Amino acid sequence: MVGPGLTVGGWFAGAVISNFVAKARSILEDNHALQAEAGDMLYSVEAALPWIRALVEVTERKAISNGSYDEWLQQFKDVVYEAEDLLDDFETKRIQDQLRRKSSKVGSAASFALRYMRHLLLSDADLRRLKDVLKKLNKIVNDDRCTRFHGMLELADEREVPPTKPLIVGRDKEKQDLLSLIRPAVPLSRHGAESSKQFSVIAVVGAAGVGKTKLTQAIYNNQNVKEAFALTGWVLASRRSRDKRDIAKDIADSFGMEQQDDQQKMHGTSERTLFSAIENKRFFLVLDDVQDDLRKSWGSLRSTLAAAATGSVVLLTTRSEEDAYTFGTTAHVSLDYLPSEFMCRVFEHHAFGRQEKGPLESIGKKIVQNLHGIPLLAEVMGRLLRHNLDEGHWVKISKSHWWLYSEDDDSQNVALPSVTIVCEHLSDHLRKRLCYCSIFPSGYLFEKNILIHMWNANFMQQDDGIKMEKNENKWFDDLFNRTFFQPTIWENKYVIPDMIKEPVYRIAEKECHAATDSRELKRSLQLYRHLAIDSSDFNVHLDLRKVNKWRTILFFDGHKTNKLHEALANILFDPNALRLLDFSYSKAKLGKTPYFIKKFPHLRFLDLSFTEITVIPDSLCKLHLLQVLGLRGCQLTELPRAMNKLVNLQFLYAEAQTVSLIYKIGQLTNLLGLEEFPVGKIKGHRITELKYLNDLCGQLCISNLEEVTGTDIEGDAELSRKRHLKKLVLKWGLGADASTTKSDVCMRTLAGLKPNSNLKELKIQCYMGVEFPAWMADEQHFTKLQCIHLIKCSQLKTLPPLGQIPSLVSLVLEGLSGLEQIGDEFYGTGYRVFPSLEELKFLDMPNWRRWTGIEELQASRAHPFPHLKKVQIKKCKVLSHVPLCCLQASLEELDVSECCEIFKCSPSCLAGLKSLLRLRIHHCLGRIHLSCNLLASLEVLNLQNCEVYFQGGIGKIIKLKRILTSDFRELNLDELKEVRKGQLGPEVFTF
Repeated sequence: MVGPGLTVGGWFAGAVISNFVAKARSILEDNHALQAEAGDMLYSVEAALPWIRALVEVTERKAISNGSYDEWLQQFKDVVYEAEDLLDDFETKRIQDQLRRKSSKVGSAASFALRYMRHLLLSDADLRRLKDVLKKLNKIVNDDRCTRFHGMLELADEREVPPTKPLIVGRDKEKQDLLSLIRPAVPLSRHGAESSKQFSVIAVVGAAGVGKTKLTQAIYNNQNVKEAFALTGWVLASRRSRDKRDIAKDIADSFGMEQQDDQQKMHGTSERTLFSAIENKRFFLVLDDVQDDLRKSWGSLRSTLAAAATGSVVLLTTRSEEDAYTFGTTAHVSLDYLPSEFMCRVFEHHAFGRQEKGPLESIGKKIVQNLHGIPLLAEVMGRLLRHNLDEGHWVKISKSHWWLYSEDDDSQNVALPSVTIVCEHLSDHLRKRLCYCSIFPSGYLFEKNILIHMWNANFMQQDDGIKMEKNENKWFDDLFNRTFFQPTIWENKYVIPDMIKEPVYRIAEKECHAATDSRELKRSLQLYRHLAIDSSDFNVHLDLRKVNKWRTILFFDGHKTNKLHEALANILFDPNALRLLDFSYSKAKLGKTPYFIKKFPHLRFLDLSFTEITVIPDSLCKLHLLQVLGLRGCQLTELPRAMNKLVNLQFLYAEAQTVSLIYKIGQLTNLLGLEEFPVGKIKGHRITELKYLNDLCGQLCISNLEEVTGTDIEGDAELSRKRHLKKLVLKWGLGADASTTKSDVCMRTLAGLKPNSNLKELKIQCYMGVEFPAWMADEQHFTKLQCIHLIKCSQLKTLPPLGQIPSLVSLVLEGLSGLEQIGDEFYGTGYRVFPSLEELKFLDMPNWRRWTGIEELQASRAHPFPHLKKVQIKKCKVLSHVPLCCLQASLEELDVSECCEIFKCSPSCLAGLKSLLRLRIHHCLGRIHLSCNLLASLEVLNLQNCEVYFQGGIGKIIKLKRILTSDFRELNLDELKEVRKGQLGPEVFTF
């Protein structure tokens, strides 16, 4: 049973009307006849602005539970949408006029932009539309119903909800059961091969919202689990793929095979790629949210996975015990509904944090009784009540009439009361963005940045793109902190649980609609603004020819569609208000860009990624309001020369090859996001194109730097002016010509690429200079720089004094094959050396022999590396002198692998490391002495292919929890056997 009159929450009236009033006033100043006729109406609407936003927000929230507000609200929305369309038309004319003036070199574009409305030539029809919209707005704000609504002005609390760490309680037994089930206990042979090809399938079974994914994430992220398997991967089994990717491809990617180059991937099927990835290796794979559609491919997938080493594990989560048996599980762990005691703990954790409970505790327990033992709902309600600890507010929530629906046994409605109550108390801007997400399919993986662009395209009116992005980021984080979005193992990628999405869709269904094969199609779509078509055949019988109000159309699936362009032409017959069009998840590939794209002058977001298009028509360049363009995965050979006329473009998602085709990209001065800029040799593609792109933010990779020519490029890219960039990658090519690049040219190029002082991450790849420019270690400039990664700088002979960068947290030196010694030059002359560094990695440095100077530093200056926690040394074959004992103060994790000389020259070099928690030694030559004093703090010991001698009394080992071993020679077996017999009881994993 669903509550009465549910409508969508949210829209952006205040911003639209404010913009409309400002621009209308500018037009009226130059049109005295119109001013006399419409001046009073303009004054009336302008006077209403202070309370209009508050009024609309309240009526939106009231409309969720009371349909009597619907009519007034709908009329108001229609007028505001009409006003926005008119503003967009005026803006398009302004841009066209500006481009004409620019091409004819008449006037200043900057000064024209400031006064464009006053001098823009508007037709009589334009002026009539302006007057008509103004008249409608005036009528609405002076409506008698509007004045009656004033008495209920009670705004939602807009205070941000603070982030809270996730809490898993009441699942200790299930967690231990899972850990014991996945623990590998079958030894590998000397060479790691197996005669028996078997893997375990373990299921976590439970109803929606009980915490299956959250518990599985805790298992997956357990460091001991990661160290026990050669490969770990996670696949969201219900995820909608973009490009006919099958489950085998997703699994191979999750194991890191996405790092293969394209040529390597072309040599076989996805099954073959997966087979090669896992053959004779032990893997741990999570298949999250397994549903019926995986059954068809499970047989062939199981055969492929059988190539792995024995001890491999597939852990799947599912709501159905039947599915668990279908996939041939060897064991399963059931998650029941959470008992009341633990439900209260989850609720209180999110509602109170560390604050006093007082009389609210008993009210909270009453609320928890309505949550059916589902911890997800306890989180949602706890986060709602967190920002207002007023007793009256809590009582009001506990007595909400929506709780009557919690007595309904219909499982689909279990979350309806909780989610609806939360939506009633969301502010306007949060509610409309949440409702918008409800049209996406089950299992959709939301990329934070892309979703924010979609919100911007539909709901924002501000002119400042950077400010818009900051606002949307803040609002996304607020929804995340209210637990609507759930985190995944992938950075900045989230899901909305079906348990939350379904009730939100019911709330949103007055403006948002998802047309699916399973959902009954709506007969009338006149009022809808946002549409997702998730159907196997796009020739669906949607009566769209009479509808021209669509602002969003998303295409999913479509794999059975015949005559695709004809079907799309019917769907996109005349949506002249369209702001967003996304084909990137369509399995029916376009092949070419639809000719009717030019009919959408208001389009702000267009994603043609993975549609197999090869040509972009010239007409696309006339979409002057376009802000986001997606061309990922498109094999384009050329682009229209007028692409630089997309003057409002803010984000371009495309591979470097596609970007390299854009002539004079530097004219797109509103660009905020450009993932990679490949430097070209010819005019219009050189590094100088970056000069005026000063609003670029986030991450930027500048590749093909070997193409930079001339004797002096200083200032050509002006990176120091790009103050919004946080991560910068500078990359020279790997081709045959790159090896002959002159060192002095490289050094001169890099000298002119000094980044801005706000930079947080810097990566330099394949640089061929023998040294770095002075700016690399400018501690006065880089006060926020946290991460540096130097990779394959093979000619480098000396390191800059990176030890003086005050905020540096992570430093990775990889493939520096020309480096033979690291010493004083690395630390600098300041009193403090690496004052913030926590992680230090030396990888694949075949000629590095000595690491010196730390001993002297300790005697003359402040203790170096005071916060260093993790050191990794890998593939440093000739390194013999390593002052590890000088790093003992804070070092918690040490990883040494494939090093031939360290332990040969200094068997006891690990002595004195008394704070170590994890020690990993793999494939190292020489006798290694491990003192039991060293092991006193150790929790995990991971040894493979090495010769180890344990010194001292075994009784000093008091914290050891894990021993992971493979093919290492134990020179005093009796003492280690005492550990294994259970005197100390650590878990022993043998590889």
